[in-house]
Amino acid sequence: MAKLTIVFFLNLIVQIVLSNNNELPSEESLIDDFRPPSVPLMVVDPYFSVWSNADNLYDDWPRHWSGSIAAFSGMILIDGKPYRFMGKDVDLAGDAMKQTNLTVYPMQTIYEFQQDGIRLSVRFTTPSIPGDPFLGPYPITFITYEVAPTDGMEHKVEIYYDNTGEIAVHDVSEKIVWSREQPSSPGFVMMRIGTEAQDYFGQRSDRINWGYFYLVVEDDGSINTTMVHSTMARTAFMKGDKFPADDKNSPRPCSQDWPVLAVRWNLGVVGKNDIVSKRITLGYDQVYSIKYFGTAMQPYWASMNKTTHMLTYATILYDSFRANCDQLDAMYIKALNNKGGPYYATIASLAWRQTVGATIQVYNNVTGGDLWMFMKEISSDGDISTVDVIYPSSPLFLFDIGVSGLWSILEPILVYANNGSGQYGISIPYNLQWAPHHLGHWPVADLSPNHQEQMPVEESANMLIMIAAISNSWHGLVDFLEPYWAVLKIWADYIVTSLPDPGNQLCTDDFEGPSPHNVNLAAKGIVGLAAYANLLRNANRSDDAVHYETMNKQFVDYWLKNANDGDHYKLQYNLDKTWSLKYNLFFQKAFGIDLFPDSVFEMEGKYYMSKMNKYGVPLDNRADFTKTDWEMWVAAMEDDTVFDAITKAVYKFANETPDRVPFSDWYYTSTGKVRGFRARPVIGGLYAKMLVN
Repeated sequence: MAKLTIVFFLNLIVQIVLSNNNELPSEESLIDDFRPPSVPLMVVDPYFSVWSNADNLYDDWPRHWSGSIAAFSGMILIDGKPYRFMGKDVDLAGDAMKQTNLTVYPMQTIYEFQQDGIRLSVRFTTPSIPGDPFLGPYPITFITYEVAPTDGMEHKVEIYYDNTGEIAVHDVSEKIVWSREQPSSPGFVMMRIGTEAQDYFGQRSDRINWGYFYLVVEDDGSINTTMVHSTMARTAFMKGDKFPADDKNSPRPCSQDWPVLAVRWNLGVVGKNDIVSKRITLGYDQVYSIKYFGTAMQPYWASMNKTTHMLTYATILYDSFRANCDQLDAMYIKALNNKGGPYYATIASLAWRQTVGATIQVYNNVTGGDLWMFMKEISSDGDISTVDVIYPSSPLFLFDIGVSGLWSILEPILVYANNGSGQYGISIPYNLQWAPHHLGHWPVADLSPNHQEQMPVEESANMLIMIAAISNSWHGLVDFLEPYWAVLKIWADYIVTSLPDPGNQLCTDDFEGPSPHNVNLAAKGIVGLAAYANLLRNANRSDDAVHYETMNKQFVDYWLKNANDGDHYKLQYNLDKTWSLKYNLFFQKAFGIDLFPDSVFEMEGKYYMSKMNKYGVPLDNRADFTKTDWEMWVAAMEDDTVFDAITKAVYKFANETPDRVPFSDWYYTSTGKVRGFRARPVIGGLYAKMLVN
């Protein structure tokens, strides 16, 4: 109950502060000619995640983050002439309406088009509010179309939308079904599409093949809808004909004649002073989202509403959802600008939905209704709640109203580590002295300790740091920690035994191979112990805190002496003339604690600048590539000169990389080419600057 109360309170604060401000940020707040590597359209969760990998919305089909087509299309008739503005296919209009602008805010993406005296705005709005049980769990995106003349003349206008079943299948050969559903209130049209098999958790791929994709639209007298072969619906619209009747040949393979859910709006004559707006609500009901040690967990919203009611309710409350998203976008962009300027605000804005869209909020029916969140390790291993993926993403959650959301991500890990899995159906004792690496492979959490990728110091320190960071913002957290103090002490004591030199352990940069005696990993352990002491103090256990702080001073002294390589600090204690980004020092700055002297940060920052390439600073001396998240962590703890240089280099990478995939966190600093990884939530690390005073 306390979690819900704090989230409600924080949400209320947002409403009070912003009640007189419904405007989005001015153009000066963001770099106006920014070309994202991929544009978030409908980025709700790891399965319902649709992007545009093109300069213009009509240059290609929208795609799932994995690169598979998720066909959504849009066309417009202007005085009888058809143009397309979303999607590209022989079935769609050959001519495209000219795209004139694109802006990506944290929760909204807005495209602008102009043609034949008409301006069209297409807005994708997703309420990406982590941990908020009132708005955050809704698995929806609104598409809003706004039409206005630009030439002072009257024009006859119609708008078209459709989607195939690709959003609901793992493979287009799978059989799908479609139907009209009864909304919970009159005056709406509701359609859905999904697989025939509905094999919940039957396959563990990046694409879902259970649950149903829904479309809801207000029946205001201007619409015509159908569920039919894509070519038939699109051709009818372009010819100005009425839609054909619904296709009854169901089920059939998704790719057989490509059944679509289609909507057209007849706006009639749009006058010279008119601004006409239409919208559509798109949602995905997974029915079950996560299986946690035997318990199938529903999406959180399902505990409060049936699907038809939830989607109807969301459609009715569009103005409220839109106002909240407008307000939060304005607040966040203003804060990002004030902290780091427009280049920073532009790339951090792009990172928001990518980070939150890698999570799902579920209802824990075993505990009586706790909101739990799980994060997918998108595009690397596909694991559930990988601790060293949650950790680099954590600045976004710690920045504002996502603090309780971060706790909701960590709690399922603590339950598992504290031998609590048995109450969920499968008892898997956890007998390691360090924190887990992850819980399983998405969407099934059932991993045994001996199948973990062991990163003892890395994950133990990560957990202690994140929990301490939450407690600094949410002092009531210590009440929820009561069952876990013993396991937290085990982790802290293990770190003590591993310092000052962690030996031959893996760290989060395991893709580079082993790095024994890793100086940065030692720094992680030292900061982790400091975080644990900080947590003990928050729980009024100062005597225990002093014990760990006293030992930590010895570890810092060893680090300063043995890691020093003259004008910088080494990659490994035992390797001279090596270097690395010391991002693990960051939370010293975030916590505002006295641990490593300022001279460490000053010397490291100066050295990083000597290694700067066109698109950023390499991760270490072993390769030309870097990690976007760690670069921005380093930037956040350095002076303005270093911060600005790294921020502009990361912006340049995002703006110029030839690889059109959702914001990558692993790329070459000389060429801007992506080395690997896409759409990963670690990009939330860009918000590190927001945690430093």
